Amino acid sequence: MSETQCKVGLFSIGLAAYWPQFKGLESRLTSYGAFVGKKMSSMGVDIVDVGMVDDQPKARAAGDRFIAEGVDLVVCYVTTYSTSSQVLPAVQQVGRPVLVLNLQPTAQLEYAKTGTGEWLANCQACSIPEISNAFARCEVDFHVVTGLLGLSQQPEGALANEVTDQHPAAIAAWREVEDWLVAVRAKQTLNRSRIGFLGHTYPGMMDMYSDFTQHTAFFGTHIEVLEMEDVQVRVDAVEDDEIDAVLRTTESLFEISDDSDVDPLAKRPTEEEMRWACRVAAGMDRVVSEFDLQGLTYYYRGWEDNEFERLGSSLILGCSLLTARGVPCSGEGDLKNCMAMKVMDAFGAGGSFTELYAMDFTDRIILMGHDGPFHMDIAHGKPVLRGLELFHGKRG
Repeated sequence: MSETQCKVGLFSIGLAAYWPQFKGLESRLTSYGAFVGKKMSSMGVDIVDVGMVDDQPKARAAGDRFIAEGVDLVVCYVTTYSTSSQVLPAVQQVGRPVLVLNLQPTAQLEYAKTGTGEWLANCQACSIPEISNAFARCEVDFHVVTGLLGLSQQPEGALANEVTDQHPAAIAAWREVEDWLVAVRAKQTLNRSRIGFLGHTYPGMMDMYSDFTQHTAFFGTHIEVLEMEDVQVRVDAVEDDEIDAVLRTTESLFEISDDSDVDPLAKRPTEEEMRWACRVAAGMDRVVSEFDLQGLTYYYRGWEDNEFERLGSSLILGCSLLTARGVPCSGEGDLKNCMAMKVMDAFGAGGSFTELYAMDFTDRIILMGHDGPFHMDIAHGKPVLRGLELFHGKRG
């Protein structure tokens, strides 16, 4: 998957009838819209700014542009009153969620000095009920962010204080906008992802059963069904230098455990076991590269110590290394978990394959973990790599 910048379509709204009536109003409000575009661009998205939309034909043209550009979100910045009929065409056919920004430039008008033109530069709230009504009745998915614009410099011609970048209402509003942009990036990541499904779901765990078509329908994600042979042939093809490279990486990232004094199943991995796990990890690198995968969920039971049982029980190291590189891997064939890990990773939060292990009522904590791949970014210090004589409840 090529890394594609998240695109946000931005349009500012006003009313063309005001411009000849109030000198300088159009340029002042247009500058507010440019500020919004620059602010969102600094949050790591690609802005498609069509500028001021002040009549119905411009709204239609804006919608066409957003469709052509393939935007992931449409942002409508309300600069002053605008009729809803010249807002709706900019979003109705785009088929993307809409964020309506009700961001007033000043925290308080200079009431004694405020004339009609000055009020119009600060009457963002005036349009919100009308636009919301039109969007709701036309089934447009939208959300309104209310607060202050957050300018850091006083604009020419403004009577009230419009330097509000440190005001709590501006900080909160832009934090909310940023949250929406992060969410849209996560959704876009799912839209463009190919997730591998290797083997089958752990038998009997009904909460894990997934409908691949529903994943594609709701998230746009492609599910690539893989056979164990797809992995085996690539593991068999791994060269010694690839094994050595994975081994060096493993030894730099992990603390290799000694035999456990508590659990007789937990042993220090032998040299043979380490090289085999590193061979499998190198083979998984080939699988991910050749199938262009951005995530993987897997499980395979195998039988009587056959090659697939041995392979299926040796994926944890490679899948942990992949997870650390932004390719989340979920065991037990839990596709939903893998999708959740992908979302968490897109948030930079380090989603990990885990389950609830036990409750500690003394320290009031929940113990979580798994004998499977995990995300190293959420480890405290160097994670421990240990060998297991068997997997409880599983073959291998």
